[in-house]
Amino acid sequence: MGKQPSLTSRYAIAILATSAFMIWVAKDDTDRLLDVGIFWILAITAGWLQMLLISRGVRASFGAEAWPGWALLLAQTFIGAVPLTFEVRWLMLTIVNPEGGLPPPWMSYLNVIVINFVFSLVQYTLVERWPILAAARPDAEVRAEQEKIDASNAIPTIGQLKRRPDGLNGRIQYMQMEDHYLRVHTDEGAGLALYRMSDAVADLSDSDGMQVHRSWWVARDAVRDVRRERHKKTLIAHDGTEIPVGRSFEKALREEGWL
Repeated sequence: MGKQPSLTSRYAIAILATSAFMIWVAKDDTDRLLDVGIFWILAITAGWLQMLLISRGVRASFGAEAWPGWALLLAQTFIGAVPLTFEVRWLMLTIVNPEGGLPPPWMSYLNVIVINFVFSLVQYTLVERWPILAAARPDAEVRAEQEKIDASNAIPTIGQLKRRPDGLNGRIQYMQMEDHYLRVHTDEGAGLALYRMSDAVADLSDSDGMQVHRSWWVARDAVRDVRRERHKKTLIAHDGTEIPVGRSFEKALREEGWL
C-alpha cells in the first residue's frame, strides 16, 4: 500500500482546487479578475482553515461518537457560516467593493451556508474521510459482545477500537501513528483510521499491550525480541518490524517485565 497523503497536503489541494474553480467561474463575469481572484483565494483559505477548527469544536462539544456524521456536518455548516458571513462581507467590501453594494446580511448568510455545506461535505468525505451515514463507532451491541469474548484472555482485537480501518479484522499486533492517522497492524492485514493514539490506547486499556513510544503501541505477544544498543532499546516484532522504545516509556515497560 502506498503512503497516504498527509492531512495538511489534502487541505492544501482542496484550497487550491476550490480557489481555481471559483476564479474560473468568475472570469467571464467581471473585468476585475485580479481583485476577484484575490478575494476568492483569501475567502476560501480562511473558510477552509476556520472550518477545520470549527469541525473539531463541533465534534468535541456534541460528541463524535454519539452523533452520526451527517448531523455533525450540518451543525458545522450552520455554525461555521455565522463568522464566515461577516468575514466574506468584509473581504468583499475591502477588495472588490462592488458598485451595487452588498446584499442584506441574511442573504449573505444563506449564500455562505450553501458554499459552507459544500466545503464541509468535501472536508468530511474527501479530506478527512469521516463517516457520514453512521456514527464513528461500530454498533454498541456488536462491540460489547466482542469485548465480552476477549475479556477473559485480554487479547487486543480490532473490535475493541471504537473506530476501525474499513474491512480490517483480527488480533492487533501493533499500531503506528502516521500524521493524523493511525495505522493498525493485525494478524490479518493492516489499515488506516483517522484516530488519535491516546484514544486507541484508552480503548485497549484492558488488553495485554502497551504504548512503547509516542507513536507506537504494541501487543505483548507480538514482541519476539528486545535489542539493546547503549541507551537505545528496540522491540522486534514477529514479522521483523523494529519498534522504537521511547525513553519516557522505559520505566513502565520495565515494571511490566517487557525489558
